Parts: sequence; structure tokens; C-alpha cells
Amino acid sequence: MKDFLFNIKSGLKNYNYIFKFKLIWCLPLMVFLIGFDWISKAIVVSQMQIEGTKVDFIPGFIRFSYTINPGAAYGMNADNKSLAITIAALVTLLLIAVFIFIKNKYWLIPINLMVSGSIANLLGRAWAPISKHGVSGGVVDFLEFELWDSGFIFNLADAWVSIAVGIIVVIFIVYIVLEIFEFNMKKKNQEKYEFYCDINNKKTILFEEYWSKIITKKEEKLSYKDYLLKNKEFKKQWKEYKNKE
Repeated sequence: MKDFLFNIKSGLKNYNYIFKFKLIWCLPLMVFLIGFDWISKAIVVSQMQIEGTKVDFIPGFIRFSYTINPGAAYGMNADNKSLAITIAALVTLLLIAVFIFIKNKYWLIPINLMVSGSIANLLGRAWAPISKHGVSGGVVDFLEFELWDSGFIFNLADAWVSIAVGIIVVIFIVYIVLEIFEFNMKKKNQEKYEFYCDINNKKTILFEEYWSKIITKKEEKLSYKDYLLKNKEFKKQWKEYKNKE
């Protein structure tokens, strides 16, 4: 048991969290998205004031429809506030954990959006007004599509999550296409496939090495310019290899 715990502790300590990338790129975006969502909610609360007020934004397409939603995204679990908050808190913690450990920059895009939306809605419950039914701890929702009568009213935080889901679908499709591409390449030309994998591995290692540490020793420091140049060189090598065929 001690060895098991030691291995976990050692693994967590030595794991490359690419904190530099997350601090420079992901965190500012997260703060912006959360702030933008909160500002939009505050404006709706201050300007529309009465819950149930509807104002056309783009006639025939989308309108502002102010409501306090005690449930989860898009009004789910609206009749059970405690369950909605518990699920939201657990999902938020899970997403934060995924965000901390994930290293793939492409997957970080949707995860970042999901964390932003989840945190924005969860913490937004703390200052949302009491609903017309006397329920506190709800979420301010105000966007409603008129183009189709879905009955769903949502906010920007919900939109961030929905966009993230869309990006995840796109990433999955791209990954499937790449898998097919690599499978065919390996089948037709093993040498080309190995060179392709080698280039991709070098790019991954370079990415993780550069973005791993926030503070590095002077002799270990790699400038951003050098990082970009090395990436460019890898692409050039792959292009030259393909042109030889």
C-alpha cells in the first residue's frame, strides 16, 4: 500500500501539467468568459428587472427573455434546486481536474470553455436574485431562440458549454479522419508512416517541454521565437520528405 501511495505521489509530482500554457493562454480566456457571462447577467437583471420580461434582440431569431432558473443548464432539474447545485458542483470539480491533467492543446480548448461555463453558472447562483416563486440560488437565464420553439432559455455560460460540445464533436471527427489517414499511410508506406510519427512526437515533446515550466533556469530557457522556429523546422522536414516522393 505504501508503494502504491508513493507511486501516486511521485507520479503527480513529476507529471507535466504544462502550467505555463494554461497560465498564459487558458486562464486569461477563462477569466474573460466568466466575466463576460457575469456582466451580461448583471445587465439583464438591472435593465429588465421584472422576471418574465421579454425583449426582441434579433426579431424572428433570438430574444431576451429574463428568467431565474433554479435548475441546471437549459432549465433541467428546475424542480430540484439542491440536486441541480450538487450535480453542477461535482461536474465543475471533475472538469477542473480534467483541465489540470490534460496536456493536449486541442482538447484544452473545449475543456477550457466547459470549465468557464460551469464555474460562471455555479458561482453566479450566489448573487442571482430570488425568483418570482421565492426560490434563491438560481441562475439568470435570458437568451431564447425564436427561430424554433424549443422552450429553452439559456445564458452565455450555457453557450460556452454548448460550443465546447460542438468543438469536441469536430475534434473527434478530425481524429477519426487522421486515424484513417495514418492507417492508410502505414499500409502503403511504412517508412513514411514512421517518419510522420517521429515528426509528430518531436512536436509533442517540444510543446510539452516549452510549456511545462513557468520559471526555468537561464541555461534551460527556450525563447518563444526559438520554439516557433523549431516547430516550423519540423513542418519543413515533413514537407520536404513528402516532396521527395
